Amino acid sequence: MKFLKERKDSGALAFQRKIPLHLLDRAKAYGIKPVVVLPLDLMAGAASEVQIATRIEQKNKQFEQLMRFLEQSDVEAASNAQWEEAAKALLEIKGIKGGTLRNVSPTSDEFEYRLDEALGININQDHPDWDRVYPDAKKMPEKLVSAIYEIISNRADQKRFHLFSDAIDYYKAYKETEINKLTGTAAEKYRKRREFKKDCKRLDDFLEFTGNQEFTQVNANEELRRYRNHLVNDVYDNANTAKRSLTVPAAALRRYADEVATNIVITQLKVDGQARSGKQRPVLDIEIELPLLWEAAHSEEYGQFERLSIFGIFSGASAAEIIQTQVEDVYPLDHYYILGGTKRETRQRPVIIIDRTHLDLLTKYKEGYVVGEKVAHQQNHSQKFASVLRKVTGNPKLVPYSCRHTGKFLANTKGVGHLDVMECMFGWIGKRREAKDNYGKAGIFSKPYIEQMKQITDLMLEDLPQHP
Repeated sequence: MKFLKERKDSGALAFQRKIPLHLLDRAKAYGIKPVVVLPLDLMAGAASEVQIATRIEQKNKQFEQLMRFLEQSDVEAASNAQWEEAAKALLEIKGIKGGTLRNVSPTSDEFEYRLDEALGININQDHPDWDRVYPDAKKMPEKLVSAIYEIISNRADQKRFHLFSDAIDYYKAYKETEINKLTGTAAEKYRKRREFKKDCKRLDDFLEFTGNQEFTQVNANEELRRYRNHLVNDVYDNANTAKRSLTVPAAALRRYADEVATNIVITQLKVDGQARSGKQRPVLDIEIELPLLWEAAHSEEYGQFERLSIFGIFSGASAAEIIQTQVEDVYPLDHYYILGGTKRETRQRPVIIIDRTHLDLLTKYKEGYVVGEKVAHQQNHSQKFASVLRKVTGNPKLVPYSCRHTGKFLANTKGVGHLDVMECMFGWIGKRREAKDNYGKAGIFSKPYIEQMKQITDLMLEDLPQHP
């Protein structure tokens, strides 16, 4: 494994990496040895590859952060937060923890020993004879000396200055924890991890645009405004797309301000034209296009997932909900199944089984996901359904969400779209109190509710050909 070192005498594992040649002189001026070795606090044979890789990644991040600091053409122009990060990295390399001088008497030999351990010959670099005694040595920048002293004099977890990267790392860790705590299905966790990767890319793009600045109220709000203008004017034509790319870094900075740097307030930003950019999704032509899809749902020419998605028109079922539905939640005798929830278990809802073909598709597999383990963990389900949707109807403007709107539109044409049960049937929460009270609770699985859903479904299907 790259950068991994094992001590032969003890089996202790460590991170080891050489200082780049062009930075050796600068590193020497800060008391850094040509080869940096950092303990991983793990033992060979007792740690998993994942544990080792995670620790190496953490140490490598510290190493590269220090190298970036050394590469600055004008280190004196560094921010207070950058000085603090550089000081922490230097102390880490020397194996010195923050707070090492806390509760140690300044007049004791131990105090002098620990200070000398942290600063070396630079401890007395202000002495008039220092240049004569150490003619080949270079003095540390005073800001770095000051930052080192502050760190070893205070608590290990105390942080006086913050960087944008601190906020972003904090947010990534928070999102990772939220995904790990998710109680949904494996497919839902997999989907969340794919979304998380996209969010990480958005965060990295923001940091690349702004640079790793000190996290202050002025910097954070000004850079968010600049980034918004950059997204709107130079990157995206669609305001909604720009807003998605802005929302993630804004959320990261806001969470860090709320929970860590609590003296900072992040401004809410609006992307002009966002509402106007929204496009009305077209519904299916219920006299021409819907019958074509109905026949496709009963044809083995198309895949199981795509056919289930067509049946989903009559319940507003999304691709994410269908792929998370479990075979064990299909109840043939009661003529319904429980559609998988996309956010939490309370988002699950009953869906009427339409006919024998629909039931056969739902029970193709004996257990697990109704679409099978392989399909459930694939990507781009919506795009796959979209291609079938357009192929069958010949309408290139249709998108999967058109089907969700079509179901409600069809119910409206039958005079039942206004009913409260429709809110639960299609997974919407309206303003009506009853829908809010029953959504996601046992009430929507009761026989009277299921019977109402059957009646609505029959009305929606009455103009379509019957299939066995």
